[in-house]
Amino acid sequence: MSFNKQSGLAYDLSLFDPEPVRKPEHRNDDAVKAAEPEKAKIIRLDTDHLDRPKKKERNYPRILAMGLILSIGAAVGIVVLRNNVVINELNEQIHEANVLLANQENLEAQYQLRIDRKLTDEFVQQYAETKLGMTKASSAQKEFVSLTDGDKGEVVRGDGKESFLSRFARAFHI
Repeated sequence: MSFNKQSGLAYDLSLFDPEPVRKPEHRNDDAVKAAEPEKAKIIRLDTDHLDRPKKKERNYPRILAMGLILSIGAAVGIVVLRNNVVINELNEQIHEANVLLANQENLEAQYQLRIDRKLTDEFVQQYAETKLGMTKASSAQKEFVSLTDGDKGEVVRGDGKESFLSRFARAFHI
């Protein structure tokens, strides 16, 4: 169907398609009328609807579903970005703590070396003699004890009453 905007007329162009010509076998009036082309049918269309833009019908469930999907996607993206930021901050804190730990271990090693240099055996002996009034042990101060002669063991039995502490110690095998 063709439409003419100026006149507002529509033509049925299928009427002008070539049809195979049939040879009537016998001539009567009905066959002659069928062979004659019909007059073109003209249809008037309302042109008001052509000037206005067509409104699309809104599919609210589809709009709602798309909005929900986009919201979920945005939320997931925001959570992933936030987690990456938090992980990066924590990694920086761990790195700073490791650097601080390494520095403190270096300081400890330096201080231990200084202490070891200052606390030699001679320094400790001199300090004990001068400041604390100590002397080296002499042979007269040494006493040897022989334990092989008089090692004995005795079992002491009590009066049968146990104290709370002894029961507590026995309960925990102390």
